[in-house]
Amino acid sequence: MLAYAPGDLKGLIDSTPNESLLIELAQHHAGRTLPDTGVDSHLAFDSPRTQMMLRTLVKGSTIAGHFHTVCDEVVIITGGRGEILINGEWKPVRAGDVHVCPRGIVHSTRAPEADLQFISIFAPHLPTGTDINWL
Repeated sequence: MLAYAPGDLKGLIDSTPNESLLIELAQHHAGRTLPDTGVDSHLAFDSPRTQMMLRTLVKGSTIAGHFHTVCDEVVIITGGRGEILINGEWKPVRAGDVHVCPRGIVHSTRAPEADLQFISIFAPHLPTGTDINWL
């Protein structure tokens, strides 16, 4: 039994969406229309403290080398396969792998042979405009 009424916490809720989520990733990805190249990105959760994006890097595409000045980025590989530039070395990645990239560290992602599905979590929240510094 809850010790509070649902409306009691309303002042604490400042996210979009403003309720808990359960995302079925296979269904989400199946419902997306991918571009011919590049990355498909869906902002699934947004709050003043963090952002979470569901993404697919299309086969043959690369997210060029860059770093973030404000945000740390956690990348959770959920499907497909690809490679991430980690500490200057390309590492193969597949479902179940997690890449933790502190701000100021150069990284890049590529999908040479298959689409690569992943979740990007940015903390703190990305600043207005961008926090991507392309090399």
